[in-house]
Amino acid sequence: MTTQLWLAAAVCLALSLMPWGRLALYPFTLFTTWVHECSHAVMAVILGGSVSSIVIQPDTSGLTRSLMPASTLAQGLVASAGYLGASLVGCCLITASRVQRRAKPILWGIGAFMLFTLVFWIRNLFGALVVIAWAVLLLALARQRTGGRLAIFLLSVLAIQVALNAVFDIRMLFLVHGRSDADTMARLFGPPAWIWAGLWMAASVAMLASTLRLTRGR
Repeated sequence: MTTQLWLAAAVCLALSLMPWGRLALYPFTLFTTWVHECSHAVMAVILGGSVSSIVIQPDTSGLTRSLMPASTLAQGLVASAGYLGASLVGCCLITASRVQRRAKPILWGIGAFMLFTLVFWIRNLFGALVVIAWAVLLLALARQRTGGRLAIFLLSVLAIQVALNAVFDIRMLFLVHGRSDADTMARLFGPPAWIWAGLWMAASVAMLASTLRLTRGR
């Protein structure tokens, strides 16, 4: 991995060990929630459905409402897209953060897509404020003619946080009973929620391990 990515990983680890670390990482956790919910939304659109709303709450939970075809498989793919999509995005960001010239175009793309979701999908005030704040920050960094190192450092922190939060969020499914994506899969296909959580966990860890192995060299 690049020096910037190692530095970002060290900073994230140090913050997570401090008493106020969770507060410092709170904006990144909200960003991961946005990625998770948008993964549901994008999969719904790909499968021919439409997105009614995305809500992001202060407790970092989120909810995506969509209109889907009457297909069990399609509903299962949308339910699985949240955690697996966040893991995939985190791994893609880790790969992209290895090359400095990619940082600003990626920040442009993420910022622009955040504004798109703000207009068409986000439907609560707190969620709108989160998306506006992140979009302004990312687009401001992308516009700077200098400061490439800062841009790639932020991209590296986003990559680390999204990838790790995706795995940690799946872990919480084993502790929470009730309404969840895993519970939706259980209702659709039969096997209990913990099996789906385990499958998502295994897939996410495999993606992260493969990405780290492939990016450890120059």
